[in-house]
Amino acid sequence: MKKLVVGVFVVASLIACTNTEKKTEMASQKMDTIAHIYKPAYTDNFKIGDAKNVLLAEQFHKAVFEKDLKQIGEMIADTAVFYMEDGTVVKGKDTLVAYIGKNFLPLTFNNFKIDAIIPVVGENGHQWVDIWDEADITTPDGKSQKYNWMDAYRYENGKIVEFIGYGKAIK
Repeated sequence: MKKLVVGVFVVASLIACTNTEKKTEMASQKMDTIAHIYKPAYTDNFKIGDAKNVLLAEQFHKAVFEKDLKQIGEMIADTAVFYMEDGTVVKGKDTLVAYIGKNFLPLTFNNFKIDAIIPVVGENGHQWVDIWDEADITTPDGKSQKYNWMDAYRYENGKIVEFIGYGKAIK
């Protein structure tokens, strides 16, 4: 019995040491800065941002899928700017809500899936959510196409102030 107790204690100690080493290693990775080969124009050395912004990005998607323009408008700051994949720049909440109503609400999104969603904060304090997602889109004429996106939402005071989006139809 004594050997069993000693054995359990040794195994537990090894596991605890291994977990502590992994946590220390992960914490140091988050804090390390790197010397970039190419200096980012915007900012660098992002850290994990406010997780509640992830939920805001998910709620925005849900509002678009549910075609809820009122809720969409409540999530966008008055001075927001969206940089769309085709080069279009849309400025101001009212213009953005109209743009979304015209270009996204006629679509039906099926099989929506988030591949990755990460809240980050830059050295300048800007809170972003980077999201990689996909869905099957059905247009009003009944045609369906799988689509992938890479989007970034910047938040201030719980509202979207900037959006940068890229998407691609999958063959």
